[in-house]
Amino acid sequence: MAHSNRLQLIFVILVVVACLMQEVDGRRKILKGRKTITRKYYKSAAIPSWAIILLVSLGELVMGAVLYFVMKKLIIDPPLSGTYSPPTNMGA
Repeated sequence: MAHSNRLQLIFVILVVVACLMQEVDGRRKILKGRKTITRKYYKSAAIPSWAIILLVSLGELVMGAVLYFVMKKLIIDPPLSGTYSPPTNMGA
């Protein structure tokens, strides 16, 4: 089960990386007479650069908020359990 989850995670990461690649180029050799001509074809990114910047910044904000609340719950404001309190009546 864990192996399948890792493969799914790797697949999702590869899909995201493929979508965020800026340029993809392809080369094709064309034989014309006795000369070989190499043509280059450029394919633009799947989403524009401003959208990539927007997604990265929103991701950083979400990750920061999650990290803040986790740290607040575990480190900054730990529950006060098991503290010592003196008895209320000391045998007057």
